[in-house]
Amino acid sequence: MKKILTKTAAAFSAAMISACCCFAGFTGAAAETENKEVTIAFDFGVDLSEIEPWYGTNGELTDFASYESFTAEKGGVAGIPVGAFRRDGYLFSGWTPDDFYGYYCGDTYNVPADYEGDTITFKAVWQDLEDERETLYTYNAVMDGEPIERPTWLKDAVLTPGMIYEPIYASIKIDGATSYGLTDGEREYHIGTKLVVTEENREFTPIWKREIKLTYFAGDVDRINGNTSFTFTKMQDGRDELAASDRFSRNGFNLVGWVSSLDGKTYKTGETVTMPGQDVTFTAVWEPKNYVVVFKTGNGGTSKKVSGITDTAIICPDPEHTVSGMSFAGWKDSEGVIYPVGSEYTIKGALPGSGILLQGVWVEGELPPATSEPVKVSLLGDANCDGQVTIADSTAILQALGNPDKYGLSEQGLVNADCCDPGDGVLPSDALSIQKIDANVIKVLPEITK
Repeated sequence: MKKILTKTAAAFSAAMISACCCFAGFTGAAAETENKEVTIAFDFGVDLSEIEPWYGTNGELTDFASYESFTAEKGGVAGIPVGAFRRDGYLFSGWTPDDFYGYYCGDTYNVPADYEGDTITFKAVWQDLEDERETLYTYNAVMDGEPIERPTWLKDAVLTPGMIYEPIYASIKIDGATSYGLTDGEREYHIGTKLVVTEENREFTPIWKREIKLTYFAGDVDRINGNTSFTFTKMQDGRDELAASDRFSRNGFNLVGWVSSLDGKTYKTGETVTMPGQDVTFTAVWEPKNYVVVFKTGNGGTSKKVSGITDTAIICPDPEHTVSGMSFAGWKDSEGVIYPVGSEYTIKGALPGSGILLQGVWVEGELPPATSEPVKVSLLGDANCDGQVTIADSTAILQALGNPDKYGLSEQGLVNADCCDPGDGVLPSDALSIQKIDANVIKVLPEITK
């Protein structure tokens, strides 16, 4: 059994040509015709005077003119004209281009892209009505060499040479596997394939495809938003696109690929692969994001911008701005930590679609001797940790209460948000207290109501 995933070749598609009574030849330059086109011809095998045209499946009397030769593109499709015929002592079965595969009138034929000749001739298949020979087409209902319960509809066939026969392709489902097509030990046959019956008996065995579990895993990493794994049921040998880059969300990182647990190879997101015959796990490959960190000075100063990537350190800039009677304490991040000028700030990343902003912190009077160590501060009511208490903090609390998975507050934000009767946790009453502050109904936090 194949145990590694194989990359799928470029997908091929072609528009099917509807069957009709008459066909016009494809047109093209003379040079292209020699290389890309082939003539489709029909040979009835006997003099046309021996054949009586009859009514085809379209309800119309067959016209021999429908079977005049025409051209088709190599690698394309050609339609077999609709028709029916009578001949004394024989039954018309259909057509064959190779004495092996059969086609009914109205079927389509896939012209081989690598066909080296310039003409493909379909020969009429006639069944001799006096032929008493019997050909047996039987079905061997086994899986992994062991017999299975045979479906009642899977019946052997007693046939006569000169017939065109379509094997029974209906799927069998058993023990997490499904049959897709048949094999006689030499060739594989799939739905729609028909055979010209000869004197040779044939035994068909189902081709089994197993159900497998395809698991996507975010990996043993931090900062994942939401679920860390998803599992799907797929079919062996089926072709499927791997999950896109938005399958998982991780703050500060882009999902750029998948590592297979079977072959250890890395595949691109969205890449088409062939499913193996056993369960497989694809683990996310993460790439750190590039950020432009904004240091918002405030108090009339100009914001500073410093570039960096996730999990690397940048140096907190000097605001290059002064305010009379005030001192600059440093830059406060979303967790409420203040970073002094010149200290290192490690980029932890942000929610997808969000940026990183540090707010300048100003205090009245002179500061104590400077330190290069970050300091965590708490500002009651500052639920979103932007360094101020506004109606946006009330909104942040209500969103977090309504949908904590999507709008959850940071650790420091939870501390700051508990501003009404501190100690009872974050409640709608905390959002109301902030609204009161904004409306000047109360002057300070915390609000004590109990």
